[in-house]
Amino acid sequence: MTNSMINTDTQTGKKFQFDVIVIGSGIAGLSYCLECVRLNPTVKLALICKNNLTKSNSYYAQGGIAAVKDENDSFAEHQKDTLRAGDGQCNLDAVNEVINHGPKAIKFLQKHGILFDGDSANNPDLVKEGGHSKSRIFHVGDHSGKTIIDGLIEKVRQNKSIKIFTEFTAINLIEHNIGHFPKQLNEIIGLYILENKTKKIHSFIAKCIVLATGGAGKVYRYTSNPDSATGDGIAMAYRAGARVQGMEFYQFHPTLLYHPQKNNFLISEVVRGKGAHLYLPHTKERFLKQYVPKHMELATRDIIARALFTEIEKAQENFVWLDISHQPKELLLKHFPMIYHELSTLGIDMAKDPIPVVPGAHYLCGGILTNTAGETDLPRLFAIGETAFTGLHGANRLASNSLLEGVVMALNAAKKTKQWLNKPLADTRTIKPWCSESIIDYRRASQINAHWRGLRGEMTSYAGIVRTEDGLKDLLQLIHTRRTMIEDYYWKYSITQDLIELRNISLIAELIVKSALLRQESAGCHYREDSPQQKMYLLKKVIA
Repeated sequence: MTNSMINTDTQTGKKFQFDVIVIGSGIAGLSYCLECVRLNPTVKLALICKNNLTKSNSYYAQGGIAAVKDENDSFAEHQKDTLRAGDGQCNLDAVNEVINHGPKAIKFLQKHGILFDGDSANNPDLVKEGGHSKSRIFHVGDHSGKTIIDGLIEKVRQNKSIKIFTEFTAINLIEHNIGHFPKQLNEIIGLYILENKTKKIHSFIAKCIVLATGGAGKVYRYTSNPDSATGDGIAMAYRAGARVQGMEFYQFHPTLLYHPQKNNFLISEVVRGKGAHLYLPHTKERFLKQYVPKHMELATRDIIARALFTEIEKAQENFVWLDISHQPKELLLKHFPMIYHELSTLGIDMAKDPIPVVPGAHYLCGGILTNTAGETDLPRLFAIGETAFTGLHGANRLASNSLLEGVVMALNAAKKTKQWLNKPLADTRTIKPWCSESIIDYRRASQINAHWRGLRGEMTSYAGIVRTEDGLKDLLQLIHTRRTMIEDYYWKYSITQDLIELRNISLIAELIVKSALLRQESAGCHYREDSPQQKMYLLKKVIA
């Protein structure tokens, strides 16, 4: 054994049993927890987070949550905007279900203490974002996600039915066969989960498993997502046999701050909604007039992101300018206090200076195939929020529809999971504890982790905002080579959080690339340069 290799104590941990296990603490996971315990007062629920409770895409959402409120607005208008943004790929049933339950989602949040900007609950300060025909965004300044998540976390902590586990990383789903030849069917009855601090791997068993693990922005070099966004739920469900869909549709937000000290800070859509201009550093030309002269900075994200990518590449620049310095400072401080403060710490005064921005991976429109109640192909397994694919977003998500979908799915799933609480599990004594030789090779681990940098760079170059068939095919070969090495290390050595995330993100990369190859025509945020014209398909259901 070399000096870099050491034996450690076995990683086998304890067995925990609950009625429901929720993985993820974004708006979908937290909302589900609160609604589930309301509907089932005696339920024993575990909330699992691989970091702290605030490490989620929801927490960093600046804009807000879209819902119809104003008398000049309507469900039909919101649906039309959603369908237009989704570029002909939306599931009509999902669009109707989620949009029509917007007011219910807002009331749920208000009931749990969330106070949106405005004079009162009946007179909110609604704002407009790109792709919306009306002002319908409920918000709290420019830190809506933080306020909502902080409020929901407080309610979750107060509930004695909810047991919180932080610094616990889910590894794999535990399956139990309930089918017969020739068709076998596995139900999901738990997960193997790594306790990050002790390195022990515990078995968590439950009557119902809810995946609310968010997106996978870490697969790209530039992303607004936190480091924890590694597609864990999608990867685990796919390995267990659940279908995924829409993985080619990765939305890039047009305005991610370009700065060495803060490379995942988002400049909210609302900044453009309040009149910000985009232009090139060397010409100061508002280049969007060449692409979307009618809508300019208020066009949908896919179009603006593609325009930015094209202009940056053509001009050989590293970024473009986002400029709102023509607006009064008082307006900026009122609507963007958090953004103003963060930029000022970097020496940027948005009341005087333009802001350097680049497009960055922001939201995965695809995911685990579900209906709007989060039901997957596998019994007892639910997926909600960004980790799920209902078809609401189609090929491109409309701004501020994500928090809305998270709440609506959570409320629907809480009702649906109730049926599983009365169905006993099979004999869980047959579940084998995690078994590992627990050998750590520090040098090899460092080499394997180097795949992070290579994979993210390759995905950005070959499977980012603009794609080609030749590039995708080259990338798929590279990913297969990387995955072979990663899987080999996974089965031989001790399990760490870094290795779990790397294994998951490499699978997510493969699913994105395969999906991008299968969809040869362009649609929404999936842009094939070798086939830019979309073939219009009929809108269809994605799940019965």
